[in-house]
Amino acid sequence: MAESTKKILRSEETAGKTSMLEQAPDVLKQATESLNRAFARPENSGDLEAFLQGNKAIMKGMAVLSSEMMDFGNRRLHDFTKRSESLVGCKDAEEAFRIQCDFAQSATQQYLDQTNNLLTMLAKMTGDFWAPLQEHTRQALRDLNKETPSSKHT
Repeated sequence: MAESTKKILRSEETAGKTSMLEQAPDVLKQATESLNRAFARPENSGDLEAFLQGNKAIMKGMAVLSSEMMDFGNRRLHDFTKRSESLVGCKDAEEAFRIQCDFAQSATQQYLDQTNNLLTMLAKMTGDFWAPLQEHTRQALRDLNKETPSSKHT
């Protein structure tokens, strides 16, 4: 646990409260106040902007991910319904077994493909989150290098 979190948990506002659940509103309030103070400084405004851009990318990515998962669930439900209808029309156990095996193989492949798809989406979302933070850091380093004369060894 971070030292700053321990400090908040030991503060007067949380004194006498025994569970983390009881302490949560006070901890959240103090953490929010601390963040507000940090980002209120003019020199930190770029940090906040980069952070907000990164979070915007995460929110967009989560919406896409959620939509993809819902679509996949709907496709799987549709396949399950079709398979159930096929089983009703079976003439013997061998035909029912073949339908079940085909369904299981198809479902396994669809789950593997979907896992790959979701991992690709998560990788993109992660990259989109870090991109504004990385660019902000690069710019800050360039600015710092301009301000600091480089020492030349002769």
